[in-house]
Amino acid sequence: MKNRTEEIIKSLSEIFEGEPWYGESVMRKLENVPYVIGYKTCIPESHSVAQIVGHLIAWKTFAAEKLRNNEKYNIEIDSKEDWPIIEVQSQEEWEDLKRRLVAAQSRIYEILLQKKDDSFLGNKVSGKDYNFGYLLNGIIQHDIYHLGQIGLIESQLKDKKIDSGVFKA
Repeated sequence: MKNRTEEIIKSLSEIFEGEPWYGESVMRKLENVPYVIGYKTCIPESHSVAQIVGHLIAWKTFAAEKLRNNEKYNIEIDSKEDWPIIEVQSQEEWEDLKRRLVAAQSRIYEILLQKKDDSFLGNKVSGKDYNFGYLLNGIIQHDIYHLGQIGLIESQLKDKKIDSGVFKA
């Protein structure tokens, strides 16, 4: 049986592109963020929406690679792989970044749909001290966490007149 896997897919989908209880999904939120906000930060030390999207892509890719049993794939926390440098200078680049995010999410769906049952969820992720069920629930939590950050950045920048890459109060 694949009841747990199907529930995980449903949760991943609802949060990413569906209609979650709390409001907008990741993709709905990103569709409403103009590219001119996507690369700006509220303070110099913070991440932009585009950098957060790059970070989401990185961890979705990590999950997909681990689900494919790629033992060598890893991301070091706070490295350039964890937080890739993302510069969005045009609407086309912003759309491409969002397409890359959708592709990373789709790879997870494809892998999960190929699983014959839920038994893999209890298996340990190579190189980690947690199992696949924990990893996939972590991806769900990760999306929600960063969705909140994106919303905060958007709300702080959207109605402000900004003429540089950094919003200043």
